[in-house]
Amino acid sequence: MSDDRGAYLVRLIPEQSGPVLIGRLGTLTLAGGELLYVGSALGPGGLAARCRHHGRLAARPHWHLDYLRPHCRVAGCWVARGLERREHVWARALATLPGASWPLARFGSSDCDCPAHLIRLDRAPETAALSVLLGVSLVWRAAPDQFEEPEP
Repeated sequence: MSDDRGAYLVRLIPEQSGPVLIGRLGTLTLAGGELLYVGSALGPGGLAARCRHHGRLAARPHWHLDYLRPHCRVAGCWVARGLERREHVWARALATLPGASWPLARFGSSDCDCPAHLIRLDRAPETAALSVLLGVSLVWRAAPDQFEEPEP
């Protein structure tokens, strides 16, 4: 992914059920299904750096997702390159999917008016269906070693 900037979705699979404390935000209850976290990577390092960060466990949690990561496996990331701030539109679009819910209000959205940037689904849609819903061509990266493209 080099250091291209854009928006991304992290697909998380909870590894347990029960409460998880998300810093000062509150408690999120994991209860089956899958989670999609919507974000943007418009600064230095771009998509590759942000997806790598979310693929690892943080020594010192900074973002809400850092608190959730020890309790979930990252299945991968969908990315879309560009300079548009897409995460707000994407979060609202994902919430229209059947069975979608916001598991914890304000998760990942402390700096905007979105209900949350974390959506719970029974199962995440396939890449093609997500691309249609979100109106953009998404690229799937299934493992941390795919978060960087090889140098030419």
